[in-house]
Amino acid sequence: MSQAMDFSPIVPPADVADDAVGVPEPNRKWYIARVLPKAEKTSRDNLLKENIEAYAATQWQTRVWRNGRRKKIEQPVITQYIFVKVTEAERRRIVNYPYILSFLTNRAGTPNQYGRHPLSVVTDEEMRTLKEMLKGDQPVSLVGSDFTVGEKVSLDGWSEDIVGEIIHIKGKKNKCIGVRIPQLGYACIEVKPNMLRKIE
Repeated sequence: MSQAMDFSPIVPPADVADDAVGVPEPNRKWYIARVLPKAEKTSRDNLLKENIEAYAATQWQTRVWRNGRRKKIEQPVITQYIFVKVTEAERRRIVNYPYILSFLTNRAGTPNQYGRHPLSVVTDEEMRTLKEMLKGDQPVSLVGSDFTVGEKVSLDGWSEDIVGEIIHIKGKKNKCIGVRIPQLGYACIEVKPNMLRKIE
């Protein structure tokens, strides 16, 4: 009796294929995922268990109790967000996890044909800088801003032909912004953000 032949293709395991010579590394990018409140560390740890590169912006700080007891705790610096380095396919999969709510979008990016803005992507260099900052003992705080260094702005009361450039942002809640005005011989003034308007 003749034996039946199996012509089904042989598919190597995913881990073997990824390690094969000549197979390009998947295009992974750092995305910003919004997670449940107070779930930054557990979300990161859950993803790491699945071999997904994840990072929570935390810093080890020493807490001192009234009785003099000291303890180092891992304190989130950026709350309710974590960073994940994934492919698009992996991102679409983990967005369905119960502790991941959504991914941050870049409102300054060009919307697609459906009016959706692109996702925010963090570069490897920016991630290395953030990680290095959080390694130190100096407390790090995050200051939100509607302005960025290098952005062109105009000041309330200025004529339309006077344009400045943001050169630095300082103070909690952006109390002062340094603006350089080339038309005035590179004079620099510090103003409150609500006095500025962006130049498109």
